[in-house]
Amino acid sequence: MNLVKIAVFLPFLLFAGCGPAETSNDLVYADKVIRQPEPFAPGIISTEGNSEFSIMFSADGLKAWFARRAPEQKQKIYVTEFVNGAWKEPVIEEFSTDRDEAPSITPDDQLFFFGSERPIPGKPNLGNFDMNIWMMVKTAEGWSDPEPLPFPINDVQEEGEEWPSSNNNFFFALDNETFLYTTMVRGTSAVKLYQVSYRNGLFSEPVEITGLFDDEKYWVYSAVVSPDGKYLVFNSYGAPGGAGGEDLWVSRRNGEGWSKARPISVVNSENEESGPRFSRDGKYFFFNRAENLGNYEYREWDIYFIETRYLNLEQIFSN
Repeated sequence: MNLVKIAVFLPFLLFAGCGPAETSNDLVYADKVIRQPEPFAPGIISTEGNSEFSIMFSADGLKAWFARRAPEQKQKIYVTEFVNGAWKEPVIEEFSTDRDEAPSITPDDQLFFFGSERPIPGKPNLGNFDMNIWMMVKTAEGWSDPEPLPFPINDVQEEGEEWPSSNNNFFFALDNETFLYTTMVRGTSAVKLYQVSYRNGLFSEPVEITGLFDDEKYWVYSAVVSPDGKYLVFNSYGAPGGAGGEDLWVSRRNGEGWSKARPISVVNSENEESGPRFSRDGKYFFFNRAENLGNYEYREWDIYFIETRYLNLEQIFSN
């Protein structure tokens, strides 16, 4: 398999002897059963007047990162901690210095990825809007300086190129060395799903995952896999069977890879739903929602959650 070198120094990488951290059996993010979607941590994480989206958790589930965009400002990545059954007031991460979003961390808490509009040194964006994936490594002192992932994972837009072509903002860790990401490759017409591996400081060539829709023109965006490895969840715009606009879809693992995707009706609505995530123990499911005002205008995004069992994923595939 071809490998792609990433230009990042890894002297403090702590993989040796580090498996995924144990999640507390007493970790409960709500004081009630969450059968229907509702805003997550209102007033702390989901707030009035701001857009919040793309939440991700540490391996022990006691720390969360998410993107927040205040009115007329670029979004930044915030971090908060779960202490004595409540989330602390979030603060902006020191590394979040530009338009940053979609934080993601490996199960062993050693690699941190995020999407950013910050320019890649020596590779100016010549298109209309370009985000790329940046990576940090856990060191003895904290996080290393962010470094962009290599081509072809990141691909800076050429002159005249428009979003979403060559645009990439979310890098999901299946485990500590296997990743999913979604992008529209230059010259194609749909956002598609790719898988890569990372070993010994090298990324493999991306492999496309196909067959989620009968028609490959429908986008596959922001894909994640449930902690038990059984379900692939992503958002797609306008796919047949959805509730309209951006909806959440699920595919089930089978002997050949992944099944045809089906809509998650419990969370889909006439509004916009995107950015699926699971808590580390799989108990909760998170997503972004924004009220659809029509004519491609939306209110602020909020982070919603529901207990995963109430998604009825097995029933979706038994019908």
